[in-house]
Amino acid sequence: MEIMLDKKQIRAIFLFEFKMDCKAAETTHNINNTFGPGTANKHTVQWWFKKFCKGDESLEVEKHCGQPSEVDNNDQLRAIIETDPLITTGKVAEELSINHSTVIGHLKQIGKVKKLDKWVPH
Repeated sequence: MEIMLDKKQIRAIFLFEFKMDCKAAETTHNINNTFGPGTANKHTVQWWFKKFCKGDESLEVEKHCGQPSEVDNNDQLRAIIETDPLITTGKVAEELSINHSTVIGHLKQIGKVKKLDKWVPH
């Protein structure tokens, strides 16, 4: 039986492991062994551990000003890619004022992959 945890529950486990003086790699390993592969990412755990080290034990993610975390409309992203199929994800992120990883996630959502330096349908 697989247990599905929401992000806040996983963050609570991060905080618990941090308070138990576990290392980020050990925490990642423990969570993935218990709840299934891919439940925790080592870099994410490291980021949260750094936040906890600074004394911030809030489990909420702070919103960054001027950096929307989502593309308002996948059609906007699709239009940019179709206008310039050679554009890089970095340029798209800059143009939409969003994070590079957000662009990559939304490109997957709309079924676009890069083949021979050109964005094409998956």
